[in-house]
Formats: sequence, structure tokens, C-alpha cells
Amino acid sequence: MKKVVIIGGAVMDFFAYPHQKMILQDSNPGYIKKSLGGVGRNIAENLARLDIDTTLITVIGNDDLGKTILDACKKIHIKMVYKSVETTPIYLSVMDEFNEDLIGVAAMDQILELDEAFLASVQYVTDAADILVVDTNLSESAMKYIFTELDQDIYVDAISSQKVIKIRPFLHKIHGLKLNLLEAELLTGMIYETMEDLNKMGDYLIERGVREVFITLGKEGAYYTNIREAVFRNAIPVQVKNGIGAGDAFFAGALYAKARQKDPLAYAMVNAYLNLQADAAVSDQLSVELIEKTKKELHL
Repeated sequence: MKKVVIIGGAVMDFFAYPHQKMILQDSNPGYIKKSLGGVGRNIAENLARLDIDTTLITVIGNDDLGKTILDACKKIHIKMVYKSVETTPIYLSVMDEFNEDLIGVAAMDQILELDEAFLASVQYVTDAADILVVDTNLSESAMKYIFTELDQDIYVDAISSQKVIKIRPFLHKIHGLKLNLLEAELLTGMIYETMEDLNKMGDYLIERGVREVFITLGKEGAYYTNIREAVFRNAIPVQVKNGIGAGDAFFAGALYAKARQKDPLAYAMVNAYLNLQADAAVSDQLSVELIEKTKKELHL
């Protein structure tokens, strides 16, 4: 069985939902939910629920929220290697009336504590990985260490347009890269208007050494390319309950497929489809049986 090691954030998510149409610069009646989150942790939970041997390297706060994260990760069989910090990182998301992310605030500076010295001290963990997954919440020095000192196939979640620039010097070291359209435009310096533009973006990244590229286009669908092929799939119609975590589920589905030698784009889209119908950042109903059954039902 292939082992996946993820280096990234484990946070507590807080979601604020309005009862009706959101009015900016005003007080909106609504309600708040919280759930476990963080790009790295979300990907880890998806993979653990899909029976992949998964280890998460992260920071955990010495507080009640941190204990909650550790207890939950243990319950779903995520192996944890972590550095203790004073407080747990938090992500706050304000949703619109369509349950889509309107704006978010990431209070996650603690993740910068995953520095070069700590990563070197746990390199025995990363050395045992078949697949290494990195999110761009890490510091530039930590990312430099990962890309220069570690030899595994490295898959990267770009996370945001503000953070994707960190990976520009390391494109030749990245095996798989997942971006949304805004991140892809910023990283490549190209604008998306037609399918040919997607091909140009993919070619740009492949020519610079990335082996596999995933670009998500929200309600339009998703694009995948490698040195041999380029594939676009239309989005699967779905009633969205919660948009948070869908990108993480997409990437986790692709990673599950890579570990099992299956179609990465198909499984990425099926897992995102399942996630969009869940209340939390990761569906607690997710399983190998469910993703395989759903893929068959969707004829992907």
C-alpha cells in the first residue's frame, strides 16, 4: 500500500451563514458553525476515509481546539506528527445566501512554525512516503527545504492567488500541481477565455517541469494535463450545501486515484461532488465504497 505524507495546516473552521441575502457593510442575521479544517488536514481526512495510509505533519495548538483536532484525527486514523504551538490556527469564512464562500480570513501564522529545522527533525517520516503533499501555507524557507532536500513525488495544492507565487522557483520539482483558475492565471501570466487558453496554461507549466496539472473552473468543470494528454470534464450538476473544502476533496480524489492507479480527474471530480453535498469541510460519509459507487452511477 502506498503511503502519503502531507505537510500543511490543521485548523478549526468557523462558518458564518446569513438567513437571507447577504448585505455587505451591514449586520446580517444568521448562524455560525464550526468544523475541523485546514487544507493539509482536509486532504488527510479525505485520504484516510478512502483507506490510504496517511500521515499529517502540522502544528497543533496547546488549547481545547488543538485537543479536538488531535482526537478527531486519531478517530479517523490519520497519523499525526506535529509541533506544539500556543494557539490553534483558525479560518473564518463568511458565506453568501447560496452557501458559497463570500470572504474568508485565515488566522494561520502559526503554520510558519513548520520551519526547516522541524522538518529536518522529522525527515524520517517524509523519507518513508511514496507521495508527498504540500500546501502553500508553509513559509518560503520551509518550501525551499522540501523541494531541495526531499526526493519523493511532490504534489502541491496552490491554495490561493496570494500564496501560489511561492512555488514559482520550484516548478521543475513538482510532480502534481492543483490550482483554481485565478491561481493558474497568476502563475502563468495568461488569461482564460477559451479552451485553447487552458491548453496554453497547461503547456506552460509542463514545459517548466510540472508532470501533472489540475485546474479547477468551478461550475464550468475541471482540466487535467500531463506530457501525454489533456482532458477537460464538465462540472457534475449538484445542489451545493457547503463549498468549503471542495477543492481539497478534488485534490484528495486525484491523490487517491494516483495511489490506486486509477483515473485522477474522474475521481477528483467525484470526490468534490460528494463533498459539495456535505455540511463540513470533509464528508463524514466518505468511503471507498461510496466513491466507487458514485463514480459508477455518474458514468465517469
